[in-house]
Amino acid sequence: MSKEEAKRLAVLKQLSKKDMSQKRAAELLGLSIPRIKSLLKDYRDNGIKAAVHGNVGRTPHNAITPKIKERVVDLYRSRYHDFNLTHFCEKLGEEHNLDISRASVYRILGEYKIASPRKHKRKKHHHRRDPRRRAGELVQLDASQHDWFETGVDYHAHGAIDDATGRVLGLYFAEQELTNAYFEVLWQMNADTGLPLEFYTDKRGCFKVNSKELTIEEQLSGLTEPQTQFNRALDELGIDLIYANSPQATGRVERLWGTFQDRAIKEMRLEGITNPKDANEWSPYYLGKYNKQFQRQALDSEIAYLPRMSEKELELILCYQDKRILDAGLSFSYKTKIFVIPSHIKAQPKQAITVLESPRFGIKAKFKVGGKTVVLKPKQLQKRPKIEVVNETPKYKEHINVRRQEYGRMGKAASPWKYFDF
Repeated sequence: MSKEEAKRLAVLKQLSKKDMSQKRAAELLGLSIPRIKSLLKDYRDNGIKAAVHGNVGRTPHNAITPKIKERVVDLYRSRYHDFNLTHFCEKLGEEHNLDISRASVYRILGEYKIASPRKHKRKKHHHRRDPRRRAGELVQLDASQHDWFETGVDYHAHGAIDDATGRVLGLYFAEQELTNAYFEVLWQMNADTGLPLEFYTDKRGCFKVNSKELTIEEQLSGLTEPQTQFNRALDELGIDLIYANSPQATGRVERLWGTFQDRAIKEMRLEGITNPKDANEWSPYYLGKYNKQFQRQALDSEIAYLPRMSEKELELILCYQDKRILDAGLSFSYKTKIFVIPSHIKAQPKQAITVLESPRFGIKAKFKVGGKTVVLKPKQLQKRPKIEVVNETPKYKEHINVRRQEYGRMGKAASPWKYFDF
């Protein structure tokens, strides 16, 4: 019998002996007077049973059966052994139609002495920066090196998260942290919400040139510090880039990687994904599902994203660009290959052109003719055929090789080459 039931029994005994008024009994038990009268009648008819709740000893209609408990434990041990409990509860509902609360799952696994695999470390306190008020004002951009496919090989996941809403705007996997991979994230962002007003990143080589030397072209263009290809693309897009001085400054994207390393890896394991190509095809589906669950409302309903750009316009910006000068034959060299401008295009010798390169389209050339910008596609650029050089060994060298094989390695004094007349 609980303390409340013992107190109720003592009050009912005094009521039956008329040692206490019904009003006082109602105050002590927190019940109404009609309820006190009903309990008193029950006590006189059934005795002590009136103080005990009628459901004591009964199995609740919504109780989890032992069979379901065993199934939950078997699923966790066989398939979801390293899932955190919240993630495991979601999978029970999505894949197995078991709608069980996290507290119930925690209690069931606790009965079998199974603890959550995720350890919660004591958090260090840092000054928390308030998120931006509008979606699209600021986006944090970063990459994470990890064994994403559980193959023993580390790959890099490139991602972007909106500072105001926590919406993940892009996710792209690659072998290394590359500028082209970040360009792919920007492609995803443009297709989803549009590009933001500012990016917040660390000082890695993709975003910042740590050397202080400027090229002559950069000095003439008015730059005060060297530019990376990513910097140049953002300048053309009109987007500002802010550098963080510590990992804590970009804490939202850092915490995102912790969540993805816990959740996305296991989701890819269930889907049988073991390489970056399949992961990049799967990532839009996963981001849609993730954002639906974890995205929050911005403080301000106004949206600050830039208008979406057309693919033709964007591909001329999100690529590698390099300067070249046309020679007298209206050709230029790029990566050990010679490209010739078609004769029907009125280009001029010693004219500056821009070479564009991207995995999406290959190599293009951009320059101005008569005040208009001309962009030549890879099919329009003619490659100069390679000249095969035939190595003909002179006859006297063939004779030397024969004599060397005949005499072998000899000292200088006894060598016949000392007296040999060519």
